[in-house]
Amino acid sequence: MYSGRVAFHSAGYTLPALRWFTAPDPAPITQPGRNAVGQPEIDTIRAMTGTYRQLDNQYGGGHARDTVARYLHQEVTPLLTNGRFDHPTGQQLLNAAAELAQLAGWQAYDTAHHGIAQRYLTLALDFAHAAADDGLGAEILAAMSHQATYLGHTTAGLDLARAAGQTAHRAGLPVLAAEAHVMQAHALAKANDERACATALHHAEQTLDRADRSTDPQWLSYFDEAYLSAKFGHCFHALGRNTHAERFATRSLRMNDRFVRGKAFNLALLANIHAHQGQPDRACAIGAQALTLTTQLRSARAVRYLRDLQTQLAPHRRLPAVRHFTGRINATLGPRR
Repeated sequence: MYSGRVAFHSAGYTLPALRWFTAPDPAPITQPGRNAVGQPEIDTIRAMTGTYRQLDNQYGGGHARDTVARYLHQEVTPLLTNGRFDHPTGQQLLNAAAELAQLAGWQAYDTAHHGIAQRYLTLALDFAHAAADDGLGAEILAAMSHQATYLGHTTAGLDLARAAGQTAHRAGLPVLAAEAHVMQAHALAKANDERACATALHHAEQTLDRADRSTDPQWLSYFDEAYLSAKFGHCFHALGRNTHAERFATRSLRMNDRFVRGKAFNLALLANIHAHQGQPDRACAIGAQALTLTTQLRSARAVRYLRDLQTQLAPHRRLPAVRHFTGRINATLGPRR
């Protein structure tokens, strides 16, 4: 299990991404271990991963992060190292392990353990390669891009998003290609390349419109119109196009309520946009909704979005609404350091 403080390095994703494209096709996966592994064990891993993913969306990455890591290392890894299985079973086992490792990485990212997240996402990509699963590989590369762009490494974020796009095309999954376009757009917006960002957003919208969602893997169910609208909102907000950003951020709130963390993010985004537009009262009213949801979460990202809002509202600190709201933030999240 990864523990302690591990530093994130954007270059740390270069070799895994290169290896994803250049490594030879994986050898047949068979293992003559002591303990027989079959469909029941694989179904259990998938069911556990699905449950942990629901908890992650509802309560944030910090809620079950240690439990997921323990399950991966103490229950799943021994099946990979000591199990007995044929090639089809081995592929499914590695695929299930890749999904679980990706979730462990995503939870570490959400709780600001970025170096640990990097290690888990790299492990997940290695598992996906061994399982010869391009679809899951594209999703993991997109997650790597998401993290890199969030941390300000826009060049790495863009490169990883392009790698995700090429892999999605290879997998024949248009919805993953749409996701990759969105990740490219976000990195381009952060780099202030408005024209290229607009092109990427256009491709994302077109690609998603053409996608047949009936065969989507379960782990891709979050990627819908509300998620796409949120990413459009983030892109336009980063570019200073706040009228467009407001429209998409508002649309993003037409979402499934089980994605509590996502709703907290989208409310904070809309509140930030109103603050940028010189509408502190509206920003506080919507920010208060985001704060209420954030109190239910263990998510460093949700806290960061509220702290960013607090910064945007600082010029209006004398207004009663702002003074009351920022007081609530400090009372709930602790004084700002």
